[in-house]
Amino acid sequence: MIIYSKKIISFTGQIKQIIKVVLTREVGLKVGRDRFLDFKQRASYPINIVIYNNKTMLGYFDPNFYELGFHECLMNKEQLENVIRHELGHYIAFIVHGETIQAHGPEFRALCHHFGWGEEVYRATTCLEDGEKVFEVEQSPILRKVQKLMALATSNNQHEAESAMIKSQQLLLKHNLDCNFDQNDEKICLKRLLKQNRENGKMRAIGKILETFFVSIVFNRAKDGIYLEILGDLVNVEIAEYVADVLDRELDNMWESAKRQANLKGAIAKNSFFLGLAKGYCNKIEALKRDYNREVRNALIVIEERLCMAKEMAYPHLVSTRRRGNHCATSAALGELMGRKLNINAAVAASKPNRTKELLWKS
Repeated sequence: MIIYSKKIISFTGQIKQIIKVVLTREVGLKVGRDRFLDFKQRASYPINIVIYNNKTMLGYFDPNFYELGFHECLMNKEQLENVIRHELGHYIAFIVHGETIQAHGPEFRALCHHFGWGEEVYRATTCLEDGEKVFEVEQSPILRKVQKLMALATSNNQHEAESAMIKSQQLLLKHNLDCNFDQNDEKICLKRLLKQNRENGKMRAIGKILETFFVSIVFNRAKDGIYLEILGDLVNVEIAEYVADVLDRELDNMWESAKRQANLKGAIAKNSFFLGLAKGYCNKIEALKRDYNREVRNALIVIEERLCMAKEMAYPHLVSTRRRGNHCATSAALGELMGRKLNINAAVAASKPNRTKELLWKS
């Protein structure tokens, strides 16, 4: 789980300055504002830093995102600089040798030795010590209450299902209002989901639906594909992650049903169906919100502003793009109809292992 806050962004800036000094003085590379040149000065690479606290390692290098990750606990640890050197060693080994070498093999050790880094560096990324904790969301009371309400949202009784959906939305709304993001420098969480070779209608549809669970979404392209990223409060992110997993598996089943029902075929019809389905589901949620009083509607505006702040905190230079493509009106209309009847049973698996996951729609 990648995390952001004003304090963490300041910590990221501190790490970035250390990285620049190490790359310049110890490695001998030319460094710019946000990138550095390789040894032949033919290619530049980003200085991309994230902070996390749900893993047991103190640091990592991810070549797919050219990303250096550091555990939050390092803010108070003396070995920060050696962990930074260790992960930079992995970064440089990747640049020089590619991804085929062993993580801590002879090539990595040779580079550390060449830069004058001893055992304290190439052994620097160790597991967290006993007693140090990471995120534990399984016991969240909000998570359990929302789980129970959304299970009721699959009821065959239309009034009961809609009532449960309204109550779950109101509970999440209250939770978000109680966060006091601006006052307490609340942490924003980011998770990467649903890697695909390229963005498609199903991925965009899932993203649209997830936004109704009080998270922001970003499509982030990496070396190995494109990811759907969700940002927001920890509880909202955990709920949205489960919903995304369910939708990823079950939307294909809904498409198969639609194909048989209307004799649909082809990628254009498929993408149009998924986007129509998301439109139908989101319109249903918006219709529920129209019944809220003015105070609640104003609160929703506050939450939307917070989500925009969360996205800007993680991606201050984010660029939006418009997507255009062919459209199948028949497929989109059928998708919208099925989306209006879609109810999600979002029982979070982490709270009760081996719980059956299901997504239901009424035909």
